[in-house]
Amino acid sequence: MESVKEINKVKKVQVRPQAGKQKLFDAAMKLFETQGYFATTVQQITAEAGVSKGLVYNYFSSKEELLVGLFENATSTIQGHIEILGKGKKVEESVSQFIDNFFPYLVKEQQFLKLQLSLMLTPELNAILQGAVKKRAESSLTYFTEWLTHFEIPEAEKKARLIIALLDGISLHYLSIYENYPLTSMKAEAKGAILKLILNSTEK
Repeated sequence: MESVKEINKVKKVQVRPQAGKQKLFDAAMKLFETQGYFATTVQQITAEAGVSKGLVYNYFSSKEELLVGLFENATSTIQGHIEILGKGKKVEESVSQFIDNFFPYLVKEQQFLKLQLSLMLTPELNAILQGAVKKRAESSLTYFTEWLTHFEIPEAEKKARLIIALLDGISLHYLSIYENYPLTSMKAEAKGAILKLILNSTEK
């Protein structure tokens, strides 16, 4: 039987790599925002993260690959918020819980989400991020479609695309178009619009 000391040793080995990677993501995000992606070097990122330069190359072969990793890490967080929908609740409860979680997330992560949007829309970075962006979109579409299918909603994929377009539009307006976007009032409108789209489709 393993001793407590041995078990803790294994745990440390498992935790350290992820912690190091997160430090790199946090440092890269800060520097990309303050001085721009192109002006930031790998050496600056490691200095900001307080790790050795060699650690970066344990995870990423280049700054471009680190950027993709940063984007994919954010995708995992976003997926966590989407999965709050759940498939064992009533539709109304599921939608309400999702919206009540998603809108505060936009506020809390506004700075980082703005940075992501800026990077995505930079022509020189489009080719680098294209695969990660497509993967995020496909993952969201799959989850929303499966969620609607679970509740036996007709034309599940088409309605999933409409829901995603609605949320993307609100997010875009809040993050980059309108300075004083009425996010609070739009929260109730979004909840109502999604429920109407879903529930009307089940009426006979």
